[in-house]
Amino acid sequence: MKREMIPSFAELERHKELVPEINPAAVIAMLRIKTVSEEIQDSILDVLQQTYHLSEGKFCALIVLHQRGGNGMAPSELAEKVGVTRATISNMLQRMERDGLVDIRPAEQDGRGKIVKLTQTGCNFMEEILPPHYLRVSKLMEKLTEDEQKKLIMLLEKLSA
Repeated sequence: MKREMIPSFAELERHKELVPEINPAAVIAMLRIKTVSEEIQDSILDVLQQTYHLSEGKFCALIVLHQRGGNGMAPSELAEKVGVTRATISNMLQRMERDGLVDIRPAEQDGRGKIVKLTQTGCNFMEEILPPHYLRVSKLMEKLTEDEQKKLIMLLEKLSA
């Protein structure tokens, strides 16, 4: 939603005449969170796509696998953590395996299952792209003081609880 599409307090006050339960500040706050989130996400994803040819899903999968170190995980668990379907993760993993970023092996305890791990190439790739990624995120957030960032984290956690 574009900023100019966010209704004003006056517009919402008119709606409040029809539905008294409307809280204009709550509606505007939610719409601003959504707009800012989309703007931040777009600016980050643009760099990932243009510079590294990574979709959001691949990037999230690589981060989850990178955090696991050498332990790996089942594709179904990875799909759940990334927030995609098993079919989507399967296609994604095939492309990532083709690109040499992941290795997919039969699970040791259950030969029917599979375990996905980052390859050394995948680890090196993540070590290359994560520092500039974190710097870009830090740069985006430097409009807020560290104290404001901590308060924002607390407020967002409160909203998602």
